[in-house]
Amino acid sequence: MTTYKFLASDSASAMEEVVKKLGPDALIIATTKKGNKVEIEATNNVSSQQKARDNKGNFSDVLHSKIDFLREKQRNRIYNKASNDFEIADARNILSDKNQTSEMLKVGEQIKHLQNMLSGMIITDEKGLNEKAGNSTALKLRQLEFTPEIVASLKPAYDGLSLVRGQSAFLKAFASKISCDEIEEIFKSSVIIILGPSGAGKTTLSAKLAARIMEKDKQLRPTLVSAESELSNRRDDLGYYSKLLNIQKLNYQIDENCAGFDTICPGQKIVDTSLGAEESKYLIQNIRNQVGATKVTTILCLPSGISRQLLSAQINKYKEFKPILAFTKIDECRLFPRELCVLHDKNVKMGFLTGSKTILGSLALSEPDVLANHLESYLTDEFNDE
Repeated sequence: MTTYKFLASDSASAMEEVVKKLGPDALIIATTKKGNKVEIEATNNVSSQQKARDNKGNFSDVLHSKIDFLREKQRNRIYNKASNDFEIADARNILSDKNQTSEMLKVGEQIKHLQNMLSGMIITDEKGLNEKAGNSTALKLRQLEFTPEIVASLKPAYDGLSLVRGQSAFLKAFASKISCDEIEEIFKSSVIIILGPSGAGKTTLSAKLAARIMEKDKQLRPTLVSAESELSNRRDDLGYYSKLLNIQKLNYQIDENCAGFDTICPGQKIVDTSLGAEESKYLIQNIRNQVGATKVTTILCLPSGISRQLLSAQINKYKEFKPILAFTKIDECRLFPRELCVLHDKNVKMGFLTGSKTILGSLALSEPDVLANHLESYLTDEFNDE
């Protein structure tokens, strides 16, 4: 058998040489690493291909033989089952067997398609990538777990830039996509409702929002409202914060249509909810009906480091109200790309970043520049080390 060996700096370049010399139907016999280079052994001798397969046992042919064996075994099982059942089965069972056979034929077609895709495939590690691909901004972003769709959609922002500048440009573009454009308007809402799971930091965030409002306008005195399905004697952190900020704090127990909410006090209200999802949605809808939907802001409070699954589940619960995201405890946990990509996919905006240790001076509005700088501050080392 006549074989040819092609030596190049990477597998992609070696494959180009194979195609130029032997054509697209060439059979890859072996791929080996030689120092800093990759060597591919190939042939275009059709009569020798079967012998080479028998001797070398490449990945595609081994897979073919295993799949064909399993498929034949399954076909025999179905045939024997049909034969044994024929004497005792009625027409309905025969029809069922025909349906199973039809399904197996579909599976067979899918297996053939898979075989075609795998034929000629070369599997290599990242060292086999050529220099251009191995050091590309897109690949680095993928390694940091930004989704392929987002990396591709934001390519105009970083295309043609160096690795460092490309990273910075991408993060700014990504931050612009998921940040709330009119974050300052939130502070003008008549009612701000804080939602989220227990322990996420809703009460602390309520106090921080009140402090921020008073810091911007000394004349404003928002009221902190604790909304519960039934009043209890649990620890009253919201009451403690109201004394610290010298503002009013009220308890509100939801009733039918929340009829009395609008009259509990005048002025702006910040509502810390201790309710289940359905009760919270009932409260929000009725408050919006009373004061107007445009005067009510819903903030979904979640801890940094939350998993993609939990983040998606929380967003789905309240998506009808288009909540603004507030991530708490950023001094304890990181915001990871894989979670932030959920916001992009679900078209949900982030409004706030906050720590957990102090009330005053620890609430950051997640404007695009702020969020981009925050992400860059702890992604840079990982980006460069990948």
